[in-house]
Amino acid sequence: MKKTLLLLFVIALIISSFGAISYKELDDKTIAIINNETINYDYFQSQAKSLEILRGINNINNVFYKILVGTNEGNNVIKKYEKYILDKFAGEILFIQFVENKGLNLNKNELLNALKEQTEQILKSTNLNDNDIMLYFISKGFENKEQYIYSLYHERLYKNAVSEIYQYLLNSVEITNEEIINEYEQNKEHYYTKQSAELKMVFFKSSDEASLTYQKIIDGYYTFDEVYDNSSEATSMTISVEDESNEFIKKVKNSVPGTVLDPIKYNENYYALIKINKKFPRKQMKLEEANNLIIENLKDEKAKLLFDKLVSSEFNEFKNNSEIIINSKYFKGDEINGN
Repeated sequence: MKKTLLLLFVIALIISSFGAISYKELDDKTIAIINNETINYDYFQSQAKSLEILRGINNINNVFYKILVGTNEGNNVIKKYEKYILDKFAGEILFIQFVENKGLNLNKNELLNALKEQTEQILKSTNLNDNDIMLYFISKGFENKEQYIYSLYHERLYKNAVSEIYQYLLNSVEITNEEIINEYEQNKEHYYTKQSAELKMVFFKSSDEASLTYQKIIDGYYTFDEVYDNSSEATSMTISVEDESNEFIKKVKNSVPGTVLDPIKYNENYYALIKINKKFPRKQMKLEEANNLIIENLKDEKAKLLFDKLVSSEFNEFKNNSEIIINSKYFKGDEINGN
């Protein structure tokens, strides 16, 4: 799945390759209409975040900021930037519409309402007054609460569209036993169990308690396993030890089974004592062990090919048959070339 996701997010969805594009006077709150879907000012600005960019420029170079906001040339630069964002944004909206056109339900209304409710709950819990809330949104680059919610909404909606089309393609893929065997024989080196370690963990509510217990284990008053067996705050887990960029993982990898590590802060509420119980070396998988992973990889490759085909044919056709009306009060372009 991750390969297809990465592939999709780097695609340039620019409206220069779209079908019918026109410029008309629309109401002041509308930026564009894309296949009868109205894109209002707040939804658009949730992506452009022009306020945030201008504030940043003003902090760095006040003279340049005044040129941008106070001259025709500067305003043209801002409009070119916003038009670029509109092109990209329209491409993403069209992709979302394309996914819905496949009969896939993205639950748009439910998502938007859920984000509105979550935002209201968070704001209510802060006990901030309306003025402080507005200042918070402005500090984040939004002119109001609606733009903030739209920003969360569009990011989540687009990712949901990616996931849904991926699953749609994945469901159409079939893998044969012959393909599984061939993949295993040709790429055995890719199918192995990672180096791992089984850890026993005991949790404490304070650093002092964890340190005192650790010292008593070291001094031989009792063993780690005795503490573990008698604790109600204990667990075990197996972790990969192949990421040597992580200092904790490196310490586990370089320690022998039976080692009790120094107490560490586990999260906001707990400290932990950890014993390395067992270690497992990297090992070549048998075909039966690798079967599910092979199927996943083969399906992913096939889904990626299907996605390429989908974009180059069906989605392009959908774009070419789409209609985009841009508000000429905000953007004045060459209707023939769609700029």
